[in-house]
Amino acid sequence: MDNSFVTNSELSLYDEKKLINRTQKGESEAFNPIVMKYRQRIYNMIYQRVSDRETAEDICQEVFLKAWKALPKFKGQSALYSWIYKIAINCIIDYYRKRNRHNVMNLEEFPEYTDDIPHTKGNRTPQSQILENKEFEDIISEAVSRLPFGQRRVFHLRYDEELPIKDIASRLNRSEGTIKTHLFHAHRKLRDMLLPYLHNEHIGWLINA
Repeated sequence: MDNSFVTNSELSLYDEKKLINRTQKGESEAFNPIVMKYRQRIYNMIYQRVSDRETAEDICQEVFLKAWKALPKFKGQSALYSWIYKIAINCIIDYYRKRNRHNVMNLEEFPEYTDDIPHTKGNRTPQSQILENKEFEDIISEAVSRLPFGQRRVFHLRYDEELPIKDIASRLNRSEGTIKTHLFHAHRKLRDMLLPYLHNEHIGWLINA
């Protein structure tokens, strides 16, 4: 892909949707303006997480190669940058997983329901060590955002606001049993969504936006 296809001053003249459509039809050169538009932002994000310029450059190239190959599957249900960003997160996860696989906790040990399930802040149990990785926090946040509204609301109250079950039930005017049921289903859904990380697989729901 030749990034000299257009100059920066010309980039604003291109309709992103048209470029996506042309790329999806096989015009590979139409992807170059997209690379020019987002490359620096993606590179900066990667560098913040790996702290090595050469590594960040390698990962950045991998991101846009994968984005180019996957673009035919892009459905346009999210902003293109968000879609590329998610691919970048997956690439960063792959990088850290290959380097530190022995440090990754077994997600299958996550309970289907417990009132003390770790989240992205607060607890420092052995299981919560996996959440200390910034990239995995991003994945957790994205997974939580995909929960049904009721489960997501209860999950945030329990782990972001750190409210006891009793207080959540009172605030939402629901029984404690109902709150526990929401948490049970939220935990089970999150575990199923995150298991690909353990199995050294791409997280399909993350990039198929």
